[in-house]
Amino acid sequence: MWTNPFKMAERYIQLRKRCVSETFGDTAIRFNEMVIGPLITLFLCLNGSYDMFMILSTLSTAYNSWAEWEEYNVLQFEFQRMALYMNVAGGPQIVTNDPEYYPYVIADAIARLSLRRQAQE
Repeated sequence: MWTNPFKMAERYIQLRKRCVSETFGDTAIRFNEMVIGPLITLFLCLNGSYDMFMILSTLSTAYNSWAEWEEYNVLQFEFQRMALYMNVAGGPQIVTNDPEYYPYVIADAIARLSLRRQAQE
């Protein structure tokens, strides 16, 4: 089902640190990269005063930001599915004191459940 849950957990934690920030400044920078920058570039292109390097740089940054955001959302839903699967299967109830590392807990539970399933077969 999930080939490498620990790798997914590591990537999810990295993306969560980038995409979900606690400070207003980081959120503003992210919003600027994803929305404001491309809109300004579009306006400058329509106005006729543009630089190809600026366009390519802005579009590249916007594309990378949106790709990270999409990957973060996909991984978030995958971890929700893993947690539901863990609860339905009655899998190992593991807890952590640090919510930042909860994806590792879910990954460990999924790995244990898959080992348990292989042992039963």
